Amino acid sequence: MPRIKKPTKVKEPVRLRAKKLADGSQSLYLDIYRFGKRTYEYLKLYLIPETDNNARRQNQATMNAANAIKSKRIIELTNGEAGIETKERVYLLDWMNTYK
Repeated sequence: MPRIKKPTKVKEPVRLRAKKLADGSQSLYLDIYRFGKRTYEYLKLYLIPETDNNARRQNQATMNAANAIKSKRIIELTNGEAGIETKERVYLLDWMNTYK
């Protein structure tokens, strides 16, 4: 009888985790593990206990936002490793203050 292989977990540099709070809701945060160092980024997004459809919809929207932030952080980390620089917009007033 052949052995069934277990599916392997995908190792990601950024993981979305939840912490239970005293009021029953959950706080979402990112667990970032790079080069042997672990850092946390708290998103200030909360999942409420699902008691009705409105709460489920709200939690789904919150999870979508948290996953979008997670994807953005993964792209930022991988681009930084590859040496790809992203050019951010610099407003004229900010540049002038820096130059001054």
